[in-house]
Amino acid sequence: MPTHVIIDGYNLLGTGGIRRGYSDSDRERLLQELAGYRHRTGHAITVVFDGWQQGRSTEQREHRAGVQVIFSKRGERADQVIQRLAREYGGGLRGCQF
Repeated sequence: MPTHVIIDGYNLLGTGGIRRGYSDSDRERLLQELAGYRHRTGHAITVVFDGWQQGRSTEQREHRAGVQVIFSKRGERADQVIQRLAREYGGGLRGCQF
């Protein structure tokens, strides 16, 4: 079964989604690094960013360089999205803590 890695984007950036000073370029740099990892390993990658405080009313999804990017909707944390995805994807997931 292929490996699918789901990442809390702001946790990986080191901000925990709390600091407001991160930039779009920080997110883009992270996505490029994850795309490189995906290319090297062949693992499917989904990165989830919190939108719970300032997000839109609906969850936003897009693909960038083979990486699925999800912004949670306002009022929903990335952790909640990750838990939902883990139930949907099932056994092919690998968990880790940073």
